[in-house]
Amino acid sequence: MSEDQKPPHIRLAVENDQRELDRRNAELDLHWPLKRLAANVIRIVRGAGRPEELGRQCADVVQAYRDYHEALGEWPSSYLIGDTLSIRHREYRAKTDRAWEWEDAIHQMVAGGLQVAASQLLGQNTQQRAGESEMFDGLRVIEKQRSENAAARMQKPKPKPKAKKPGKRRQKPDDDFAL
Repeated sequence: MSEDQKPPHIRLAVENDQRELDRRNAELDLHWPLKRLAANVIRIVRGAGRPEELGRQCADVVQAYRDYHEALGEWPSSYLIGDTLSIRHREYRAKTDRAWEWEDAIHQMVAGGLQVAASQLLGQNTQQRAGESEMFDGLRVIEKQRSENAAARMQKPKPKPKAKKPGKRRQKPDDDFAL
């Protein structure tokens, strides 16, 4: 068989070198301890959470940072940390513009609420007011949509009740056993 007659064969090209695999593993190992710590701190700030776990979670994050540095010879980037913890970059599930606007308003209120909480902890009145403003901007969108929804419901005519068909009276089940 000549070269031209041989069937083609598939080659698999792997582009992930060992350093990239190490980076991905180190990122994954940092991801959850960091998220658990952040979520617990937020919950503690709001009056819930598990304060007794805070020290262990901090130690887990410090260990994950050390492991990352040991594997890659560098510390996690601010981009990686920000991307891991940011709620601003979450995927929207909305299917319509109106639903997207609603989701965005809720995200805005949550972000504003977090800003208010952080500012209250540090006594930063100006930052607290900015967070409140962000919360109320989101609330205005929600209130507008709720008002529009109520107006639309009021405009819809209510269906008339169906008239009962005249006909044979149905016996009650107890009538079958009457004496």
